[in-house]
Amino acid sequence: MVVTENVGRMHIDNMAHKGISTEGIFILNSRGNFVHLNKKALELLGKVHSEIEGRHFTSILPEKERGKIYGQELLEGKGIKYVISKFVYDRKLSLEVTINPIVQGGKIVMFVGTVRDITPMEDMKEEVRKAFYREKIFRESISHHFFNPLVIARGYIQLVMDSMPESDERKRLEGAKKALGRIEAVVKNVIKNGDIKE
Repeated sequence: MVVTENVGRMHIDNMAHKGISTEGIFILNSRGNFVHLNKKALELLGKVHSEIEGRHFTSILPEKERGKIYGQELLEGKGIKYVISKFVYDRKLSLEVTINPIVQGGKIVMFVGTVRDITPMEDMKEEVRKAFYREKIFRESISHHFFNPLVIARGYIQLVMDSMPESDERKRLEGAKKALGRIEAVVKNVIKNGDIKE
């Protein structure tokens, strides 16, 4: 079967009528100009058909991103995938765009692309990064406010014990030193493993 822009357009429209397409799908001619976009692609890109049809696909990209994306890979018949941040209807979206060439007889006849909203995934990644950062700060704070004073207290007890002869007082200080050692072990375990145990 010979693939043409019309065949691709009919297939995309058929999928849209059946409610199958949750991704934006578009077709570019061999020069990289938009020929057809489904409703989801227009929605995600924040465009109407008349604004985008016939324009080069780099027109949807922020200007600073254009040189990074349109390059040799596409011209050599390789697909590309990239993420762009875009404000659509005053809402910042992270969009994943893929473009794949359709090659017939060793020649690129058109490109088929998809666009999907990955904003929720990017938001989750950011939340995970923030949670790890908060945990790091928490552990550093515990180390500073608990572990360091315990080590110092144990050191002072040891200094007093070293200058003391064997006595009941020395045994009590030894008990206090051991208790501080146990607390120190718990704090160390919280810092290293996030677990409260000796």
